Amino acid sequence: MDAALLLGILQGLTEWLPVSSQGVVTVVQSALLDRPLSEAVAFALWLHAGTACAALIALRGEAWGVLRDATSTPLSPSPRLRFLIIATVVSAAVGFPLLLSLGEFSERLGALGMGVVGVLMIASGVLQLRRPPSDRHSRESENPQRGAAQGRMEPTTADALVAGVAQGLAVLPGLSRSGLTVAALLGRRVERGEALVLSYLMSIPASLGAGLYAVVDGGAASTWPALAAAGMACAVGLVTIRALLAFAQRVNLGGFVVAVGAVTLVGAAWQVVG
Repeated sequence: MDAALLLGILQGLTEWLPVSSQGVVTVVQSALLDRPLSEAVAFALWLHAGTACAALIALRGEAWGVLRDATSTPLSPSPRLRFLIIATVVSAAVGFPLLLSLGEFSERLGALGMGVVGVLMIASGVLQLRRPPSDRHSRESENPQRGAAQGRMEPTTADALVAGVAQGLAVLPGLSRSGLTVAALLGRRVERGEALVLSYLMSIPASLGAGLYAVVDGGAASTWPALAAAGMACAVGLVTIRALLAFAQRVNLGGFVVAVGAVTLVGAAWQVVG
């Protein structure tokens, strides 16, 4: 039970940072708790259901606005609703086949699978280092009119396609979902605040779907510790979401992600050699 609660706390903290919560939770389970990689990945997927509930509560105003729009004008969706529909469909089309192959992939590779997770975390960190968020934030703070002119508030269909692909690829442990989707939207010149909101709104159906898949595929929620871990992830995520999102806007965590990936890679190599 203590280990499950610790994993829930880790999920609740790392979900809002561009550090791949799934990668961190998987690494901790596999390296420190000696769980098979396939079980570690399944449990990490299940914990996303907890932080999805936290995001839904924290962003209830935005979520309610989307729901109201969907019921009041279903034939004329707003740009935000249209974005979420397209991004969710694309995420499922890209991510579900990858999700189906994760179990077989992890079982075949064994310790080498952790090495792949490490490589993906390093790649995710390098992508973040190429676009320092603190620099962009400071420039927009010094010149708000310039930042507003550069960013768009209304997402387009192309934005949804790009963000959906990014989120679908992030089903692979080690790739940061929030880091990839926010970077994709910023690259499409969506205003930073809107990019963050869109990223976490689109994470809700994706995370709930990942949690449901973990339950159906391996009964991840069949024990009390698993349920307690998801509840802890929700509680911690709800308490920390605002502060950690603000922190992530100002501090580039790419170096930290690269370091964690490198340690994971070394650990995997040590297991293979040993």
